[in-house]
Amino acid sequence: MTGRQIVMQRLGRAVARSTTADLQRAAQFLEWAAQVRRGCSQQRAASRQAQYRRNVEQAEQRAWDRRFD
Repeated sequence: MTGRQIVMQRLGRAVARSTTADLQRAAQFLEWAAQVRRGCSQQRAASRQAQYRRNVEQAEQRAWDRRFD
């Protein structure tokens, strides 16, 4: 069995013992966790783009700074 399958079995057993309020809180938590991951991914992507732009600008500047005889 994979780790995910084991966790899904545990989750199934926990759902059977849970109240509606417990399930609602769990669903809200999982939705919140997904938003956090999505935000982190977007922040990393934006950071990578900014770093790429800085690197390109620096490379262009260095190209213009070269002296030829």
